[in-house]
Amino acid sequence: MINIGGIVVQPAYRNVSAFFGYMLLVSLAVAFPRGHYVLVIADPRSSPRQTIDLIGEADGSLVAFGRTPWMAVAYSGTDGFATRLMNAGALLVLNHSLAVGCQQKDAT
Repeated sequence: MINIGGIVVQPAYRNVSAFFGYMLLVSLAVAFPRGHYVLVIADPRSSPRQTIDLIGEADGSLVAFGRTPWMAVAYSGTDGFATRLMNAGALLVLNHSLAVGCQQKDAT
């Protein structure tokens, strides 16, 4: 805290740090996978077959590929699907609602 003429001012970097910390927590809460549908991020070098195999190894089903073969929406009716995907080799498993921008390939 800085005292300027009797007025106590908090440095701006503390406010910025608090803001970004808060935004990180909100982002994690939104991205946390819940439900039976998830967005799977596999190794970017993965082929479509490897991504399908990864989902199958976690006892899931492919719903749709994203813009790339290493991003896919997957489904499993059993609990613990996100953990099984990570154990099978997924780099990241996120809430499927984040897939909205990833679903459609560009029309050219």
